Amino acid sequence: MIEISFYDFHEQNYEENHYVLYVMKNGLGDVLYGGISTVDVWDRWFGWGGHMLWDRPFIYSSSTIGEKIVNHLPDSLDWKIQLWTLKDCFKYCEEEFPDDISYATYNYTIRDIEAKMIRKLSPALNVHCNLHPGKDTTPKSQKEKDLEAYLDQAYDEIFNSKK
Repeated sequence: MIEISFYDFHEQNYEENHYVLYVMKNGLGDVLYGGISTVDVWDRWFGWGGHMLWDRPFIYSSSTIGEKIVNHLPDSLDWKIQLWTLKDCFKYCEEEFPDDISYATYNYTIRDIEAKMIRKLSPALNVHCNLHPGKDTTPKSQKEKDLEAYLDQAYDEIFNSKK
């Protein structure tokens, strides 16, 4: 497993090692999100249908974690992303497997281990397989505050107006 800045990840400033799982942390070290890729983790983020469209100067996202990163730019470029191999994941979760099964003797895939990783890491923004999500203590960005104010005003106009 390696941990690098999100900027270094985007710029591919790391040596590829068949990573299959990623864990995104905010600047305070909170685990925000974990996910998998069966092809390539970088493509899962920035390829077709990925978390983010990053075409300088435009950065856009419609995923929960991508939006969190976009809303906190440029600070989020220093947030950390961990890249895990299948073997890293198995070692992290090995106590959850029967004693007679080891990484070397069983043909696990990342899909077999994803739910166990999410349960152990408790990312704040994952919903699937996450019984006890962690807490996101990231301070709200101005962009998030502005959106919240806009939504509050829209709610008041729709539901609290006296016609």
